Amino acid sequence: MMQGKIKVTWERSDYEDLPWQENENHADKIISKVAVNPHNLGNLMCFDENLLGKFYDAMSEFTLDKKVIAINKFCPGQMLPFHSDKYETYRKRNNIHENDTIQRVIVFLHDPKPGHQLWIKDKICMGPAGSYFSWEGETEHMAANLGIDDRYVLQLTGVKRK
Repeated sequence: MMQGKIKVTWERSDYEDLPWQENENHADKIISKVAVNPHNLGNLMCFDENLLGKFYDAMSEFTLDKKVIAINKFCPGQMLPFHSDKYETYRKRNNIHENDTIQRVIVFLHDPKPGHQLWIKDKICMGPAGSYFSWEGETEHMAANLGIDDRYVLQLTGVKRK
């Protein structure tokens, strides 16, 4: 796991006012694995093309190839239980080989609020806006919003340079 902090170059409106859509594919996989109330699983995601402009500075901080970003919004009560990403869609769309090391980076877009959680393996990850945490490959992790305020993070996926 890597962690650090980047300069905050965005405003609340850059992430709060996006065209949100449900991440049905990921939620379906989680729901099928966990027999819990499906209305509280999953999160909202935005893959709007304008993200590249709004979050270009944040993306450029990371030396990864074939970068793809999304903004994740967790409403109060939403969660993704511990899981490992397989990156199947990312691999297919970006022609990623099996021996390439995929890295996932989560950047906190705002200061922490009570109940907002990111766990990587057995470590809880916390920090102010601009803090980031990353892992490689199929590392087990989870995210949740057990608070009363929406939780927003930037998710960056890329291939580690050789």
